[in-house]
Amino acid sequence: MTTLIIATVALAGINALFKAIGPAMLGGRAFPPRLQTVADALPVVLLAALLTVDLLGPGWRGFDWTVLPGLGVAIALRALRRSHLTCIAAAIAGTAALRVLLHALG
Repeated sequence: MTTLIIATVALAGINALFKAIGPAMLGGRAFPPRLQTVADALPVVLLAALLTVDLLGPGWRGFDWTVLPGLGVAIALRALRRSHLTCIAAAIAGTAALRVLLHALG
């Protein structure tokens, strides 16, 4: 138990350090426009990578097609400017409903 607490505190400290390094190095200056474009794209790229890995499964051998309709619901709702939480909840509900239906059918 003590090891877990020490590891958690150390991880929190390292996380705070990493978050402080960027502003400390910039010193109030803005990124150059080209670098800002790359920095703005990073969250989207990370999300796409996480979705790809989750969709294709371990070793990219466990493709789960039932996730696709839920993902489609999330994309459609986001295009309609719904909140992120609404999109996620609807995607989960849609995927779960499809899986329940498929389980009931056979």
